Amino acid sequence: MNKERHTKEMLILRDYQQDLVSKTFTAWSCGIRKVLLQLSTGGGKTIIFAAITSEFIAQGEGVLVVAHREELILQASEKLTAATRVEPGIIKAGYKPTDSLIQVASIQTLFRRQTYPIAKLVIIDEAHHSSANSYRKLLDAYPDALILGLTATPRREDGYGLRDIFDHLICSIKTKELMALGYLTDYKLIAGFKYSKHKVPKKRDFTRKELEEVASDYKPSEVLKQWKKFCTGQKTIIFAVNVKHSQDIAAIFRADGITCEHLDGDTPHSERKSILDRFRNGQTQVISNCAILTEGFDCPDSLAAVIARPTSSVTLWLQMIGRILRPAPLKEYATVLDMTDNWFRLGRPCDNREWSLEPISCDPDSFGARCCPHCHHVFKPMPALIRTKEYFNSTFLEFVTQYEADCPNCGESFKWILSEDSGIENSGVPVIVSSNEIEFKEVPAEVRPVLLLPIIEAKKRKFRSQEKKLLFYNDTIKNWFLNCQELTLSELIYAIQLLECSEWAFEYSIKCLVSRVRNAIEWENVTRIMSRRPDNVKKVIWSNLSGLEKDRLNQMKAQYENEMKEWLTEENLVAIAGDLEICEDIEMISDLWEIYKKPAIKAAIDLVSNDRRGQITQWITQLDTVTYS
Repeated sequence: MNKERHTKEMLILRDYQQDLVSKTFTAWSCGIRKVLLQLSTGGGKTIIFAAITSEFIAQGEGVLVVAHREELILQASEKLTAATRVEPGIIKAGYKPTDSLIQVASIQTLFRRQTYPIAKLVIIDEAHHSSANSYRKLLDAYPDALILGLTATPRREDGYGLRDIFDHLICSIKTKELMALGYLTDYKLIAGFKYSKHKVPKKRDFTRKELEEVASDYKPSEVLKQWKKFCTGQKTIIFAVNVKHSQDIAAIFRADGITCEHLDGDTPHSERKSILDRFRNGQTQVISNCAILTEGFDCPDSLAAVIARPTSSVTLWLQMIGRILRPAPLKEYATVLDMTDNWFRLGRPCDNREWSLEPISCDPDSFGARCCPHCHHVFKPMPALIRTKEYFNSTFLEFVTQYEADCPNCGESFKWILSEDSGIENSGVPVIVSSNEIEFKEVPAEVRPVLLLPIIEAKKRKFRSQEKKLLFYNDTIKNWFLNCQELTLSELIYAIQLLECSEWAFEYSIKCLVSRVRNAIEWENVTRIMSRRPDNVKKVIWSNLSGLEKDRLNQMKAQYENEMKEWLTEENLVAIAGDLEICEDIEMISDLWEIYKKPAIKAAIDLVSNDRRGQITQWITQLDTVTYS
């Protein structure tokens, strides 16, 4: 196919979109049949598969696009029509069939009817759902077709990966890059810092019953209060715990004179469309929903998202926030008001994430979870993939059901039976934020939540006196700053504000780090203390040193660099490599680590024989980690 020519005639793609199109065709040409594309919400996945679709229909080949929600189906149909100038047929209850080369189908309808249109290419939108049995049946019906999946979040929370569905994962540019290029809007994150006693599942999402139990933590009155404080006047999407919670939120907003409507899975199609139309055209300012607007809903001029429900799913968390990150005229930024601690546990939308097709073990405490005896992977077997047999237990004189499933990680099958004592003790589970009387505070984009754990833990503690609390807080900040070398000054200042310490805590932390540098005897000690510090921290530390101290450090550095020139000569590196070769354990390597200059040891590794290099590198990495810890 002449994909470059045809795509340019029909569509104008951004560079990263064209790159994904090219990489997809390259993978197919190399014999990789099932390809999954990852691109952040708002990056233009529909445009990408429209461009690829246009290549196939230009050759007279049929294309089937599959989605699981009506909004996704109609959105895909509309954009495919605009991009290809071919009106797709829609396979869904209530729509008349057509013989179009492009068919957009509901996965539920295909699964129910068990009739599949002819297609050379099958496209799966929101492909993180594709491990479900309905999608597996779909793919079985197309053994020779090319398969393309698209998702912002290629991850499942039930212990099933996507590697048995797709052969190859292609990831695009990061969310942060899309924001820098102006393809997604910047955002402000507002969050609170008081904790309740409700338990958070470790590696699965909340069940419906668990969500009902935590609903009291996110009272509609508190949602309204915080919305008026941070999002007043803004077009807002609210994500609620359950249907009643969403209805109550909408009611209390309306009682306050704010146009707000509720939406859930049981809202009739015509009413749902009218509600969304009123929200899009501005008649409705706030829309509260339960499990509906997480995927497939586009309204770029939405300015705020209120997350009034907890989740343990990175996928759901990013999908909710993604609803408001599309740019629009006069839109400077979006506001994410997180009433929970999702932000702290799951990270920000602009954080770098490494995606994979591999399965990730789910929470062993999750109802129905099983641990594979072969590889110890924990997953929740899908009902459609469980095989059963009935046996008679002659000891207990009763019939029992034996269950069997294949592990999604290692592929081995294993069997089990259910018994009353098969449950797992639930202990040591994290807790979630209660929004009651929380002091909400903006989390700046440059502050990384993952580094704040010592600060959050300190804030949870109880103290008998204000004096003891401030003393503990100041020591916590100082030790955190000294021991975590990647911290920025912004993060230090934010932590001080969060613990409500005085400016003295900042000066105290800086002085302690200056003292460490000042007391360093060798330049290697200075680099160990400062080499991984951000530039703004280095500048502040340097500015706190006297002229004489700076001269001494510069002399130490010059002396060190002269010594290193001698250490790094070819003759010395060959001698060091010889010493490394004869080391039989990490203790012997440790002796050399103390004698020789560390950069010279690292440089000499390249001269070690191939059969020893791997083990020696591993030992040196361990010693280097200890050095910097």
